[in-house]
Amino acid sequence: MFTVDHSKGEAFEPIKPGEYEATVINFEEKTAASSGNKRLVVDYEIRSDVEQPCQGQKILYDNFTVTENAMWRFHQASKAAGFPNGMQFKDHIEWAKAFLNKPVRLLVGEREHNGKKYPEVKAFKPSEAPAPEAAPVNISDDDVPF
Repeated sequence: MFTVDHSKGEAFEPIKPGEYEATVINFEEKTAASSGNKRLVVDYEIRSDVEQPCQGQKILYDNFTVTENAMWRFHQASKAAGFPNGMQFKDHIEWAKAFLNKPVRLLVGEREHNGKKYPEVKAFKPSEAPAPEAAPVNISDDDVPF
């Protein structure tokens, strides 16, 4: 059971073009229907631990196409995520798993689709905010088997 609270149902502020501190929260491998190319569809969350507009909102459906001509996006995102120069990955899935949960600074623009405007990631920069702190883990003697 819950109680309706209209003060908590405010509409989200639209994500406007600009720079946002964000965290990589999800990825999915897909195949482009028209070309048959593999791609990663990546989602981000605008960090709530950094004072900025649109905290907690998501930027969805950022496509990384796995082709030689589009590798620049992988390289730019890798640099922003702090991957060392020369780091190797066996494939794009291994790269995506390493990219997951990384803090990055997104340069966001807009794209229009069916008359509506959506945020679109245009470029990546290294995060300028301190890394989010992990919550402390409290373990009692009752939690361990020995």
